[in-house]
Amino acid sequence: VMNTVIVAMLPCLLWAIWNAGAQHFAAWAQVGAGKEYVHGWLQALLPPNAGAPSAFDFVVFGLQRMLPILIVSYGVGLGIEMLFSVIRKEEVSEGYLVSGMLIALIVPASIPLWQLAVGVAFAVVLGKEVFGGTGMNIFNPAMLVRAFLFFAFAGQMSGDSVWVAGNQSPTGVPSYLVDGFTQPTALAVVKQATTDASAALTQVYSHADLFFGNIPGSAGEMSKLCVLLGAFWLVFTGVGSWRTMLGGVIGLLVAAFLTKTLSGAETGPISLQPYEQLLCGGFLFGIVFMATDPVSSPETNTGKWIYGVLVGFVTILVRTINPAYPEGTMLAILLMNAFAPGIDHFVVAANIKRRMARA
Repeated sequence: VMNTVIVAMLPCLLWAIWNAGAQHFAAWAQVGAGKEYVHGWLQALLPPNAGAPSAFDFVVFGLQRMLPILIVSYGVGLGIEMLFSVIRKEEVSEGYLVSGMLIALIVPASIPLWQLAVGVAFAVVLGKEVFGGTGMNIFNPAMLVRAFLFFAFAGQMSGDSVWVAGNQSPTGVPSYLVDGFTQPTALAVVKQATTDASAALTQVYSHADLFFGNIPGSAGEMSKLCVLLGAFWLVFTGVGSWRTMLGGVIGLLVAAFLTKTLSGAETGPISLQPYEQLLCGGFLFGIVFMATDPVSSPETNTGKWIYGVLVGFVTILVRTINPAYPEGTMLAILLMNAFAPGIDHFVVAANIKRRMARA
């Protein structure tokens, strides 16, 4: 099962490697005139042509950023799980093999590695091991890492300057960035729109860019095509719940349509077309790979529908009504993780009541 999920995420990982390099050199083309290009550790071995980078240069830079993130994610997480396994005299579970890759794909490629290590340690210890380890956790561990980093190190997880990785750290900015470059994500463009959000969005990013992922953002969430390929594989193999995925998409589209129609708003994020809500942000990635986590989501079929719909609904509420956060997927999934046992309880209770009424 774990290998199947990892295979499903491989398109997103490959795109993360490619896009990290593509966004880096696109940013350098804008702000690098007259500056000396500083090589990273892998580029020292395979130096790029910064003025006219090739596809190989994109891949080298992407590997330079993604490999350390993967190593830290797996190294810290598996190290802690091995420690607890020794203490409990249990076998090491393979569950973290999926979480380790998920974590690498939902953080910016510019994330400082020490902050990532702290976030992973927090999520594995307090979000998983204190509940008894694999299979006992209430919340999705990977999403807990993102939540911890978002609230503890907001400067490296939000804003317009953190989504494109570089090789240098500007003075006073503790992360790898392209000095002097800023570019908002699609949801940030929508959040800041003072006119029709759809028009403001398409002035910066085309629908094709949003779908294929030629945009800045978290490492592996941007390509909706890659996410859909992974979703198809999970559904085809029976590992991922299509009910949760489809329920989430329906919930998001219906909630977006209702908020747009009932409010009558012509500006701001609430004015965005419902289908564009799917193209923006990490909702599709979250509903496919994280909301379908069998440990932290409902077990009943009806519960999966309810859970998915509510994830989509809450995502739109946070995106459109909450003034603080442009993205709502993280909060929606964590909130519904907490309600998942309750959803199953009421679904089972309703089934028992119906059967008793027929008896």
